[in-house]
Amino acid sequence: MSTEERNVGDIKRELLERKVRQRVAEKAEREKIVPVQRTGKMAIAEQQRFLWFLHQMVAGAPVYNVPFAMRLRGPLDVDALSQALRGIVTRHESLRTRFGDEHGVPFQTVDPPPETWDLPVTDGTEAGIQDWIDGQVREEFDLRNHPPYRFGLLRLGPDDHVLSIVWHHIVIDGWSSRQFAEELTARYADPSGSQFPELTLHPADFAAWQRLWLLSEEPAKQIESWRTALEGMEPLEWRGDRERPSAPTGAGRIYEGRLPDDLARGIRDLAQAENVSLLALTMTAYQIVINRYTGQDDIALGSVFSGRTRSETEPMMGFFANTVAVRGNLAGNPVFRDLVHVTNDTVLDAMARQDMPFGRMIEELSPERVPGRNPLVAHLFTLLPEPMIARWELQGVDVEMLTPQPETTRFDLTFQINDLPDGGLGVWIEYSSELFDHERVEGLVEHFTTVMADALSRPAARIDELDIMSNEEYLRVLTAWNPEPRERDERLLHELFAARVAEAPDAVAMRFAGDDLTYRQLDERSSRLAHALVDEFKVTPGTVVGVLVERGFDLPAAELGVLKAGGAWLPLDPQYPPDRLAYQLGDAEVAVVVTTSDLADKVPSEVPRILLDTDALDGRTGTPPSVTVSHEDTAYVIYTSGSTGTPKGVMVPHRAVVNFCTAFQRMFQVTPDDRILQFSNPAFDVSVSDVFSTLTAGGTIVGAPRAELLDPESLQDLLARERVTMVDIPPAVLGLLDPSSLDDLRVCFIGMEPFGPELVNKWSKPGREFHNGYGPTEVTVTCVDYLCPPEPIEGTPPIGRAMDNQRAYVLDKGLRPVPVGVPGELYMAGAGLAVGYLGRPDQTAEKFRPDPFATRPGERMYATGDLARWNADGQLEFLGRADRQVKLRGLRVELGEIEHAIEGFEGVRQCVVTVRDQGTPSAWLAAYVVGDFEQDALREHLTGRLPMHMVPTDYVQLDQLPLTSAGKIDHRKLPDPRPESGAGKVELSTDTERRIAEIWTGLLGLEPGSVGAQDNFFVLGGNSLQVTQMISRVRDAFQVTLDPRRLFSYPLLSQFSAQVDDAQRALLGDDEVAKLEAQVADLSEEELDRLLKEQN
Repeated sequence: MSTEERNVGDIKRELLERKVRQRVAEKAEREKIVPVQRTGKMAIAEQQRFLWFLHQMVAGAPVYNVPFAMRLRGPLDVDALSQALRGIVTRHESLRTRFGDEHGVPFQTVDPPPETWDLPVTDGTEAGIQDWIDGQVREEFDLRNHPPYRFGLLRLGPDDHVLSIVWHHIVIDGWSSRQFAEELTARYADPSGSQFPELTLHPADFAAWQRLWLLSEEPAKQIESWRTALEGMEPLEWRGDRERPSAPTGAGRIYEGRLPDDLARGIRDLAQAENVSLLALTMTAYQIVINRYTGQDDIALGSVFSGRTRSETEPMMGFFANTVAVRGNLAGNPVFRDLVHVTNDTVLDAMARQDMPFGRMIEELSPERVPGRNPLVAHLFTLLPEPMIARWELQGVDVEMLTPQPETTRFDLTFQINDLPDGGLGVWIEYSSELFDHERVEGLVEHFTTVMADALSRPAARIDELDIMSNEEYLRVLTAWNPEPRERDERLLHELFAARVAEAPDAVAMRFAGDDLTYRQLDERSSRLAHALVDEFKVTPGTVVGVLVERGFDLPAAELGVLKAGGAWLPLDPQYPPDRLAYQLGDAEVAVVVTTSDLADKVPSEVPRILLDTDALDGRTGTPPSVTVSHEDTAYVIYTSGSTGTPKGVMVPHRAVVNFCTAFQRMFQVTPDDRILQFSNPAFDVSVSDVFSTLTAGGTIVGAPRAELLDPESLQDLLARERVTMVDIPPAVLGLLDPSSLDDLRVCFIGMEPFGPELVNKWSKPGREFHNGYGPTEVTVTCVDYLCPPEPIEGTPPIGRAMDNQRAYVLDKGLRPVPVGVPGELYMAGAGLAVGYLGRPDQTAEKFRPDPFATRPGERMYATGDLARWNADGQLEFLGRADRQVKLRGLRVELGEIEHAIEGFEGVRQCVVTVRDQGTPSAWLAAYVVGDFEQDALREHLTGRLPMHMVPTDYVQLDQLPLTSAGKIDHRKLPDPRPESGAGKVELSTDTERRIAEIWTGLLGLEPGSVGAQDNFFVLGGNSLQVTQMISRVRDAFQVTLDPRRLFSYPLLSQFSAQVDDAQRALLGDDEVAKLEAQVADLSEEELDRLLKEQN
């Protein structure tokens, strides 16, 4: 067709298309990866830079070693194998690369190919295989001076060998390991290696190209896209079996398994039907498992993509793989199928942005950093495609892959699905053994399998409908670990007492301040009071009667008297302020108060009263009145502090308290020979145990005035003098006592506050039981118990299992039982439940809910508001009040965990930790400690056991912790840890501080003079990648090399400066320092001034 015949518009369009193609070709040519000059010290890729930094942070631990091991049976040609390995090293520069740094900035140097090289061969035995492999795997790489690979051959016999191949991750990834295996197979079969042409491009060329790419517009677009995608994302709060150390060693283990073949086929079929990737489908099921584990709807997981988005990188052996964050949103309880498609889109979006190196993304986004934890994502979920799986084959030799346990891990947990050549799906998990037990990981696989199988059978189900537990595990946590029902005693509480009176009327019921009260005397005194209450105040079942008496004989007499009259007693603390007393009396509509003359003025004038120390009871009969009372009638009302700040009265029926007393007696084998301390404040429900668990068993209550009980020396003397056999006292008090003089004490029952193993190890021994109990007032004193072993323990003891006729459930927000090891809210059900809250039907309905697991209709369960979990032994572990889990600068802090760590330090007897300025950006932790200790040593102890954000900033040493009348810690009376602190910068006081401040100022780009002694490196804007640069500059300035982790442990300038000073002194040695100190000590003031001016 001639030009004349063609449309001018068509000609212009064709010309434009040619110009576009030409421009695209020119642009592609400019953006190609090209060889760069080998100048000696060359830049490294961003992926390598980030890994190099992490390698510095775990110096001494082989965390980034990548091992393979295989058993080779048959006629192995060792020379051919050695030549094949040498050929690979020669062809791939990455295996001849060493890594160093200048001023904290890493570089790479490529060594020439080896002229000669022989494979190291060691003779060994069958029994020594694992030890030899472990030695190969665990040896750390010296990246500065040696190649980043290690090959070794163990010769077991002429035709039996083990080959070990270990690389450092900085030069290898999954893609590269497949390449290596294929090339090794081919070169062993054909030593000439003719099928492998010389490479013109290597990772060093990619690194140079990447540096230019990072200066273009595209990275900024990807960063903004990531910023938008990850905005507001919180860390995954997945509790391990142990708390996270602040300086983890990287210790880890491997789990390997395989999904059932029918499940694998179902996964493939559904992925194909929904047109989604295997990664998206399996990741969705995994997100649901994590949602059930954590209760979080916003779930961020890492995933690993090849990072080889440019074709030039495909032949290269090196580290190109890149971690990306995949954020899942499970809010709104979506349909599984819909969530799969959302996940698929999210994965595709992340894949499109995989060019942005993970380390650079962290620098740009600056997420909150927790020492010992990977930033942004600590858990990975990834899929290894079938083409990426390395196939290790050697001609004429049978190759059996071994699984070396590297005993290291890079993340908290990596869950990998392997797309196997036979169509199956494997599971490979690398996990931190510092955080997780192997049984927990096995459970994770079971839960993933269960969710996946249920989702395949009904993909249209909403995610909260999908099962996570097998039927076996479900029944275990719901029924098997709860006690079988026992026949309940149908008598009333005071009827149990009456039976003991009939058996031994002259036995001592109570001993107080050297005097005795017999069962007969107590029975008659309480009966006379009962008649007065019925006759004069018309007390009937349901009537609330106040009891306002001091400790002593009047207490059990008043409480029993109210019970015999058919009423419910309300214990009132004489120490209460008038307003609180008046509130409780009015709220409970108290008909009359039982009190004494010296306390009568505390009772409001409009409230009737009866005085026990007057003639009010004279002439009345000592036998109880005839009153009809039901098992469900209220026995007592106790007020507890409410979350709203308004106390509410808990109504406890006879049924509940009788069940508790009988269970208590069976559990502790209480006999009339027992002498049980009455320690608790009468206004708290533990006093019910002190009094009625004793009286209904025929034992003796041992009491004393409040002042004597709260004084450790007096209490110690009381327990020894009165030969007390059982105590239930707070851990804060028990920790102050000495067990050595208390041979008669056979049971310690601690159930008021959490405590650490030190208390157990101090008191538990053969012949003395140490019980850890748990129980809210709403479930009658104690409902869960654990008998600690007599041998020493290491961790915090669990709280055990439910007591007789009680049931414990650990449930998620949807009231579903959670799996073993997973935190949830503790719910209690059974005979111990209170009636509810007096006069508060709405709050009763909120906390006392229908029991969906009960076998009988109408039963209820109580929501405790406490966090717990089942351990593998079927014991409940108490994880703290939900309201004690505070957020500090966006990170979860469990105050009880910090307290336990402090109490594990030698010399510390007690402590409590509080958050100061809570809810503000400047919030900080203060520790109040009783004991003899050095603050720096205590801090050092804590930094080895806690994440840095959980290490208190301030420490206040006290002679004793302030206690409430119940013997619990009174937080309101803790002193201000900084009574004279003021705003503003703290001035630098030493030369080291001034020089460190200059380094920080220059590195972080701050105004000169703006850094103070109490400034925090990370709060000022420092990030993890700048730590090594800072350490390098300190090395140049002070000639000392510090572990980078020191800065995480001592982030304040004054603290870090002290570490530099200590390092310099350690370098010189004590003798040299002493000489210098002597020289300085002899200088006059004039000489000192002159020398300082000269040095400045």
